[in-house]
Amino acid sequence: MRESHPRIGGELTMPDTKDNRTNQELTACSMHILEPELGGERNSGHQIRHLSDQRTRDGCWRRRTFAFLVLATLCMFLAVVLNSDSTLATGLTIARSFVQRGSGEAISPNRQANRTKVAEGEYVIVEQGNSGAFGPFGEEIYDFHETWTLWRVAKGRYEVEGERRFESPIDVPHVNRFLAELSRDLTVTRVTEFAKLKWRRDSGPLTCEFLPSELHCSSDGRDPKQAIELRISMEHPFGILWPVSIFSLSSVTREAERDRNQMTPIQLVTIEQPSSWLPVNPTILDGTLQYLGDEDLEAADQKWHAHKFSFKVPSQPQFLIWTSSKGIPLALVVEHPHENWPEEGMKLVRFRK
Repeated sequence: MRESHPRIGGELTMPDTKDNRTNQELTACSMHILEPELGGERNSGHQIRHLSDQRTRDGCWRRRTFAFLVLATLCMFLAVVLNSDSTLATGLTIARSFVQRGSGEAISPNRQANRTKVAEGEYVIVEQGNSGAFGPFGEEIYDFHETWTLWRVAKGRYEVEGERRFESPIDVPHVNRFLAELSRDLTVTRVTEFAKLKWRRDSGPLTCEFLPSELHCSSDGRDPKQAIELRISMEHPFGILWPVSIFSLSSVTREAERDRNQMTPIQLVTIEQPSSWLPVNPTILDGTLQYLGDEDLEAADQKWHAHKFSFKVPSQPQFLIWTSSKGIPLALVVEHPHENWPEEGMKLVRFRK
């Protein structure tokens, strides 16, 4: 009688006697793995011993050795792959640490590791008059917020890293990063504004160095002819009044005599961007700074024992400024002759160590 073969999908499928033999050998190997050298089983309370076939056992050992080698090779391969993935992940982490939100200077992992967070906060400009506009004509800003983080870096110095959000003109949002380097007493020594110049769209960051007797500002560009560089000789303690730089203004107070009857000469700089033919126009304003004493002040929902100062420069109203005993600027207010005058100034609204 002929052996019948099953059909699958209308196609003739031949049984594979080699596969059957292999399955039988694997079954035998499985039995040898579970058995000792002399296999045994119990039947009706009696132990029946079987002598394993030596040839079958040798084949099983060869298969098990081969399987072990394959498994070891796979483990080594997986270890290499996982290590590569870990290295790749580490590389991506390092790469991400160099990328910052918005345009600006990248922060290397070493620099990030070698600084300690001291505090963070936020300033807002309060302008109840002028339809909310603050700043010189043609460069007015609206709804100004400055968030910042204070870091302690090498040699006891500090850095302020922050972001300014505002509208200029109204309903046109801007987000600009900045970085300020400070001395041990929080006096600004260098400021970098990462916003591009208004009339130099391919410009790089504007960096200003506060040297002992000079303000040096520069902004590189793709075209060297478009680069901007300013060197302004200074005779007295100085700071930047415009663009808004509250840490720069508060730095000037460190130079004031703690004598209410003595005026300290100062110089404030405004850097405006009027037109394409005059992309940067600095103005130096000579004025005076006076220490008014200490008083208690509430800012950012906290009570502070603050130093109070006033300063006045030409073409500008009188300003009052308060700083903490550590040098943190707390408030800047435009002083008006009438009490019912609309409030103008800058306040610390959030602070956390």
